[in-house]
Amino acid sequence: MRYEDVSMEPYRKVKEMLAFLQLNFHPAVRLFLDTHTKENVGGVSSTFRDSKAAPFHWRQDLPHADVRRIQNVCVEAMQLWGYVPALSAAHQIDFNPMSKFRLK
Repeated sequence: MRYEDVSMEPYRKVKEMLAFLQLNFHPAVRLFLDTHTKENVGGVSSTFRDSKAAPFHWRQDLPHADVRRIQNVCVEAMQLWGYVPALSAAHQIDFNPMSKFRLK
């Protein structure tokens, strides 16, 4: 399971993880997701985050040269997990780095 998928659909993905572990989606888990995934509260070490924004901030924060180096080292993992490479600095700003994937 990819971090970004959990961030974008926390309820569905957490339910999938718990089902895989044969655990129930307890009301306390729902409460945690309700209170910790909708808005940024506190500093950098806070657990309260807008989960949909968190995984993609690198697109604006990292220079494309750094992203290119990371992509070159991680090309096999990126292909396996369905990540799309940033093609240029302009492309990096607003592209969707996620594609559908299926582990073999």
